[in-house]
Amino acid sequence: MLLSEIIPEFLLAKEVEEGCSLNTIKGYKHDLSLLMKCIEDQPIEKIQRFHIRKFLSKLHQKNYTKSGLARKIACLKSFFRFCEENDICEKNPMKSIKNPKIRAEEALPKYLSQEEIQDLLDYLAGPFHTSYDPRTRLRILVRLMYATMARISEICSLQIQDINLKQKTIKVRGKGNKERFLPLDQDTTHLLSEFLENRFLEGAEKTSPLFVNVYNKQLKPRVVQKDLQKIKQTLSFLQNKKFTPHILRHTGATHLRQNGMDLSELQDILGHSNPNTTRIYAKNDISHLKTSYSKFHPLEHPD
Repeated sequence: MLLSEIIPEFLLAKEVEEGCSLNTIKGYKHDLSLLMKCIEDQPIEKIQRFHIRKFLSKLHQKNYTKSGLARKIACLKSFFRFCEENDICEKNPMKSIKNPKIRAEEALPKYLSQEEIQDLLDYLAGPFHTSYDPRTRLRILVRLMYATMARISEICSLQIQDINLKQKTIKVRGKGNKERFLPLDQDTTHLLSEFLENRFLEGAEKTSPLFVNVYNKQLKPRVVQKDLQKIKQTLSFLQNKKFTPHILRHTGATHLRQNGMDLSELQDILGHSNPNTTRIYAKNDISHLKTSYSKFHPLEHPD
């Protein structure tokens, strides 16, 4: 079988049997299309280790980060494991391919300080215009991403009916289509209330997307990413920083941890299925460690 013939079967299995989200499926499809572009469409049994190394070398030349390469490798391992388990190929070319080693400092999430995030929110403050006006829309988006720490895909998928102003919560659909409710602060709730008034005046219904483009279609994550890059070019304190929707998610999570939130509660908010994923925020904040050290170490209590 050709590579192009197997990829759809793999994606279908991921969706139907494992319940992977649409975004995860898109990610797999993108990664495998890059592989096929590099080594060409050929019979699966002819793909060998040197083909994989050629592909990874191409990615390295394009300055992919180690974490980005690790995600590509994870995709390929899953794909060729599927081929092996379903007797599509006899040999798995990924078996001896190892993930790149990521230094601890590289793995720690980057984030903005509380002063920087306040400066950003102040910069975006101003009167409301139409809901598809980029500045108005971005004002709500940035606030919501920082306040809820939801993924950008979850934010862009929100419908108006997912917002509960009375309960001060939003309902998001995360990885594997799992739903979770996230709390809102008072100011964010107030801003959302004003924004929703505009949406209803524009003819929106409860099942309408919360965020739309100028054509009244659901907003795409890549549009938000581009808008954030425009802000980065304007604000001096963002010039030498990575500034993406995920940075806003990391920022909110880091600030909650710095202010004392328990890791298990933070895990629920972030929608992490694995608690180890949430533990990176413990490494980002050493103040808890210092407090415990001061409390329990004998050298801190010589008497």
